[in-house]
Amino acid sequence: MLYLQQQLGIKSYRAAWLMGQKIRHAMLERDALYTLNGTVQADEIFIGGKQTRADLRTSGTNKTPFLIAVEEDWKGRPRFVTFEELAAIYDEQIVSAIGRNIEKGSTVKSDGSGAYRKIERKGFKNLSSIYTKNPTQTAEHLKWVNMLTSNLKRFLLATYSGVFPKYRDAYLAEFAYRFNRRYWPHQAFDRLLFACINAKPITLPALRA
Repeated sequence: MLYLQQQLGIKSYRAAWLMGQKIRHAMLERDALYTLNGTVQADEIFIGGKQTRADLRTSGTNKTPFLIAVEEDWKGRPRFVTFEELAAIYDEQIVSAIGRNIEKGSTVKSDGSGAYRKIERKGFKNLSSIYTKNPTQTAEHLKWVNMLTSNLKRFLLATYSGVFPKYRDAYLAEFAYRFNRRYWPHQAFDRLLFACINAKPITLPALRA
C-alpha cells in the first residue's frame, strides 16, 4: 500500500489502503465469474502464521482454511487457479466449494480423503492418491497444488508480511487473478480497469466489518 500511495501521490494512507482493497474486491468478483473444468487438482490448505501449542490452547487457531483448485492444460501444466474460504473442513463445505468452482463432469485429482469420494455423487470423477499410503506419489499427483501453495505463502510473507484473517480471501484473490492472467501482461491494465468498473461498489465500513 505504501508503494501505491507513493506512485499515485496520495497523501492519506487510508485512501491508498481503501483503493487497494477495492481493487482486490474487483479481482475477487471477476474470477468468481469463471469455473475450472477438465482435469483439476484440489485440496484444502491453511493460511496463517506460526503458532505455539500454548497459543493454540488459549486463543484457538489463527489459520483460515481454503479450498485450492488448479486446472491442468492438455500437457498437464497449471492453467488456472482458484481459492475459496471454507467455514470448516467438513465434507459438506468441501463438496459445496467444489460444486461452485469446478464444472460437473470434470476429473478432480485429490488426496483420497472422504470428502472427495463423495463428489462422485455430484457428477464429478474422483482420481485419488491416498497420502497416508504413498506420500511421494500423492505429492506428485498434486504437484501444482503444492507448488502454488508454496508460492502463495511466499507471496504473502514477502509482499505483505502476512495479512489479517478477515482480508485473507481478498489477498488470495489477488494472487489468483495475477496468476490466471500471467500470459497476457500487455493486457493487464485494461483487464483490471474493466474489472474495477464493473465491480459492485464497496465502502470502507463494509470492508472493515
